[in-house]
Amino acid sequence: MSAILGGIRRVRASGGVQILRSRARSISTAGSCHWAAASGSGAGSNRLPEQAQVVVGGGGIVGCSVAYHLPKVGCKDVVLLEQGSIGCGTTWHAASLVGQLRGSLPETKICKYGVELYQKLEEETGLGTSWKQTGSITLARNKDRLTAARRVQAIGRVCGIDTEVISPEECRKLCPLIRTDDLLAALWIPTDGVALSSDITNSLAKGATLQGVRVMEKVGVEGVDVENGRVCGVRTSQGDIKCEVFINCAGQWARQLGQLSNPPVNIPLHSSEHFYIVTKPMDVDPMMPVVRDHCGYIYVREWSGGFLAGGFEPRGKPCFAEGIPESFEFQLLPEDWDHFQILLEQILHRVPAMENAEIRQMINGPESFTPDLHPMVGETAEIRNYYVAAGLNSYGIAGGAGFGKALAEWVAGGGPPYDLWTVDVRRFGPHHSNKKYLFERTREAMGRHYQLPYPKWELVTGRGMRRSPLHDRLDAARASWGCVMGWERPNWFAKENESCDNDLTFGQPNWLANSGEEHLACREGVALFDLTSFAKFEIEGSDAESALQMLCSNNLAVPPGKIVYTGMLNQHGGFQTDCTVTRLTRDKYLAVCPAGQATYMAAWISRHLPSSVSLRDVTAGYSVLALMGPKSRDVLQKITGTPLDNERFPFSTLQTIEVGLASGVRAMRITYVGELGWELHVPSEFALGVYEQLMEEGAELGLRNGGMYAVDSLRMEKGFRHWGHELDTHTTPWEAQLGFIVDMEKGDFIGRSALAKQKEEGVHQMITNFTVDTKDDENLLPWGHENIYRNGELVGYVTSASFGHSVGKPLCMGLIYGPKDSRAITTGYLREGRYEIEIDGNSCPAQMSLRPFYDPKSLRVRM
Repeated sequence: MSAILGGIRRVRASGGVQILRSRARSISTAGSCHWAAASGSGAGSNRLPEQAQVVVGGGGIVGCSVAYHLPKVGCKDVVLLEQGSIGCGTTWHAASLVGQLRGSLPETKICKYGVELYQKLEEETGLGTSWKQTGSITLARNKDRLTAARRVQAIGRVCGIDTEVISPEECRKLCPLIRTDDLLAALWIPTDGVALSSDITNSLAKGATLQGVRVMEKVGVEGVDVENGRVCGVRTSQGDIKCEVFINCAGQWARQLGQLSNPPVNIPLHSSEHFYIVTKPMDVDPMMPVVRDHCGYIYVREWSGGFLAGGFEPRGKPCFAEGIPESFEFQLLPEDWDHFQILLEQILHRVPAMENAEIRQMINGPESFTPDLHPMVGETAEIRNYYVAAGLNSYGIAGGAGFGKALAEWVAGGGPPYDLWTVDVRRFGPHHSNKKYLFERTREAMGRHYQLPYPKWELVTGRGMRRSPLHDRLDAARASWGCVMGWERPNWFAKENESCDNDLTFGQPNWLANSGEEHLACREGVALFDLTSFAKFEIEGSDAESALQMLCSNNLAVPPGKIVYTGMLNQHGGFQTDCTVTRLTRDKYLAVCPAGQATYMAAWISRHLPSSVSLRDVTAGYSVLALMGPKSRDVLQKITGTPLDNERFPFSTLQTIEVGLASGVRAMRITYVGELGWELHVPSEFALGVYEQLMEEGAELGLRNGGMYAVDSLRMEKGFRHWGHELDTHTTPWEAQLGFIVDMEKGDFIGRSALAKQKEEGVHQMITNFTVDTKDDENLLPWGHENIYRNGELVGYVTSASFGHSVGKPLCMGLIYGPKDSRAITTGYLREGRYEIEIDGNSCPAQMSLRPFYDPKSLRVRM
C-alpha cells in the first residue's frame, strides 16, 4: 500500500489511522550470497575445521572487513563464523551513507580509507559495491552550525580530505531539490558517497574467500575457551575450534557474546530503533549529493530514482532491553509514525518535492550504540587475544572498511597501527555494562548523533554512578559536574543565583570567569581540588622493582618515599600512559594514572607482572584532596604535626602522615598545576572529615574549591602534557619533549630500543606550546583540533586548548609535523617559523615556545 508523505503528516497530526507498510520486499539485496559464487578455497567446504589461527565471530560488514584484511597482513588461517547469513543483522538495512568527516582524527582517517577501498574493491573481487561518489553537503542554518562544520573541516584537512564551505546558492546548484532560503552556508565534501551495504559486505566476504578465508554461515558461537588468560578455542553450534585469536564482530549481539566466556568480556552497547523512509521513483538524479541537515536531525539521499530519508531524533528509542530475539535475521521492527513525526516534518521542510512522494517503505531497523558514541575496537582487558570491533553507532558502512583494516593490523602487529584511544574498548569499565545505565544512555546517545558538538558538553543520563565522599559538600558549594569513567567530578563552581549548567557555545562560556578565579586562587593563594577519580594501583611483591623497571621508562630503583614521574611505553616507544610511581616500601609501589585509563592500565600492568608480584586497584579506597598554591603549606601545617618545610618534606616525595583526626594519609608533594602543594591520598572513611578541617582552617587564608577546568588551564600554562591529547600510543617522550622521564642508562625497558633508534635518527613530529592572539575577540577561542600553519603551510593541529588566566591569553598545545623532505624536525626548524592557528575561519597569529609560558624554571613547586 502506498501513501502520500504530505498526507501522512496531516493524518498523523490529526490523530488519524495508522498507515501500514508491507515488508515482503526489502529495499536491500538481503539474503543474496553472491560472495560464494566462483569463490576461492575458503568458501567451498561446509565442514567446521578443528583449528584455525584466527576465528572471527560475526558476518556483518565489520566482520567481513576484518576477515578480508587479515590475510593482507599475514594472517592466512582465518575462519569467519556467522550465526545466520552474511549481512543478516544490522548491516542489510543500513542507509549506506559513506561520509568521512568525524569528530576525531582516528575516526576520520578510518572513514577516509573506506572511500578509498570501496572505489577499487569491485576490481579485486569481481563483485560490485554500488559505490557512487556523489559528494555530500552538510547544511548550516546558523553560525554555530557553520562553526561546527569548520571544526570538522579542520580535522579533514589534517587527514587530506578536500572540503569547501559553500554559499546557499552554490548548495542549490549542487542539489536543486532542497530548500536553501534558511541556510547560512554549507560544507561540501566532494569525495563522500553512497553504496549498498549488502553489496559491500558480499564483496568483502568474497575478497576474504579469494585469499583463503573460510566463511561459514549458520554456525553460532556459543562460547570462547580460555587457558592461562588467553583465548584457546571457540565453542560453536556445530563443534569446537581450537584457535589463538578470537575477534568479536557480532554487532548488536557483541555484548551478549562477550558474556559467553570465563571471565566475561565487557562490551557495553545497546540496540536502538533507527528509522528512515524510501519513496517510489521521482526522477531524482542518481548522483544527487547526500544532504545532512543536522539542525533538523535528518539525512537525505537518492535511492532508485526516489529518496531515502531518515535521521537521528533528539530522543532515541532503545530496544531489546531484555535481549535480542533468537534468529533475528533480515528482520525489521514495527513502524512507528508517531515517533518518526519529528523527522518527517524536517524532511518535508528541507525537500518540498517529497510532499507528494509515494512511500515505498518505512524501515525501522535496530542499530547498536555505545555510551559515548564512539565505536569499540581492540584487545579486551579481560582476555588476551580476545578482540572486539563493534558498536559503530550507525556508521558501520562508512567505518567498517577502516576499522576492519585497523583491527587486522592490530592483531598482526600486537598493537594499534596508530592512535586509536578514542575507540579503544578498554576506555570503559564494568559499571558501563549496567543494563539500566545502557538503556538510559542509549536514549540520549542516539539523539546526540546530530546535535551540536559544543565544547565541554556532558552527557546527562546514567549519571551519579560513582561519587567521592566529598560529593554532597561540593554539590552544596554549587559544583558544576562532569563525568569521567563514571566518576562525578567538579568542573567549576557557580556563585549564588548563577546556573551550574554550562553555556552551550563556541564562544566565551559562562564558566570562564569563575574558573579563572579558581585558577588565580591557586596561583596566588590556595585552592582545593577533588582528584579522587585518579586510577590508583598498589604493586607489591619481591620482584616489584624489577617488574616496574621493565614497565617504566624512568628509574624506579629509588628509596621508599620517592615519587617518580614516568611513562609506561609500548614496543614502539609510544605512551601507554604517563603516571607517577611511588616506592612505598622495599617491595611495594603505588602507581597513579589518569582516571579514564583505569581499565586500560590495570590490564597493561597486570599482563607484564610476574607471578611473584600482585596488582591491587585501590582507587575507591583513597580519596585524593589536592591542596595547591603558595599558601598550601600554611593551611596543611595547621592540621598536621608533620613538618612540611623543604628540608624535611622535599618535592617529589611521599610521607604517610596524620591530618586532623585521620591516620594513614599518604601525603604526596607533587603537582599537576605547577604550584607548591600536596596531593593527600586519604583513606575514604576519613576523607570528609579531612575536607571539612581543611576548609575550616583555610578560610582565613582564602582557601576555595577548584574544578577540573582550572586544573586544565593551570597545567596548560605549565606545559604539562595530558594523556589522550598530547600523549598517546604513537607519541614518544622525545616527541612530547618529555625526555626527562626516560633513563636510558638504567637498563632495558619496554620501548627502549625504539627510543634509542629514534634518538639517533631524530623525530619527525613534536608537541609544543602556543599563545594565540585572537585580536581582542572574546568569543574567538580555540578548543582543540584547530589547524596550525607555519609560514602559511599546514603543519599540524591543536591537541589541547584553554585560556591562560595568569598569562592573559588563549593557550594551545599542538602536534607539529617535520619538513616534507623527511628531515628530522629540530628546535631550529620550530623557532624559525611564523605561526598561525585557524579558529572558526579566522587566521590568528600564534607565538610558539618550547618552554612553558609560566614559571619555566619550575621554581614555584619547590617554594
